[in-house]
Amino acid sequence: MTITYDQTLQQGTPCIRLYFHLPLACQSNGVRSIPILVPDACLGTGIIQTQFIFYALIEEIIGWLACVGPKHTLVRLYLNNNGEPLPRSYSSGWVRLHNSFALFITSLRQSHHQFPGLGQMSGNFGVIEVTQARSSSEEISADYIVTMTLGNGQRMRVFLPRSVAQLPQDWMLDWLEVQNEFSTQA
Repeated sequence: MTITYDQTLQQGTPCIRLYFHLPLACQSNGVRSIPILVPDACLGTGIIQTQFIFYALIEEIIGWLACVGPKHTLVRLYLNNNGEPLPRSYSSGWVRLHNSFALFITSLRQSHHQFPGLGQMSGNFGVIEVTQARSSSEEISADYIVTMTLGNGQRMRVFLPRSVAQLPQDWMLDWLEVQNEFSTQA
């Protein structure tokens, strides 16, 4: 894979745009590369770590496959946090919640069980519930909310677009893993 870069502005924020060029066999619909935007202010500061660029690339590829448009997650996180590092609570509860969500996704991959669809699935980690999302006017949408509740009552919610849920299971699980990584909820 070839990587090139240039300078751009996204929502008024100067960014480096990293282009991850797709091999010829993967190019379709005129898409030749997947761009990842990294705010200039984050470069060399440790605010955006290397694995975040990788996760953002996965998210953009899945977003492209599901036709949900560019996510520009690193810019959004930077703007939401006023240029500060991702707000993470490294309390044992925060770590347990995120690790438990990751373990749930890993167990689905290893067991080849189907994702539960609407409804609940229980396990050693707690309960996963999939419900339909609601719009800002409280109308039911075609998208989903995946909520994980641990035995101690801690809860995390991750948004799952309908078009992502219709992708092959591995892509959908990758989406959930990336959303878990970028989630600051605890």
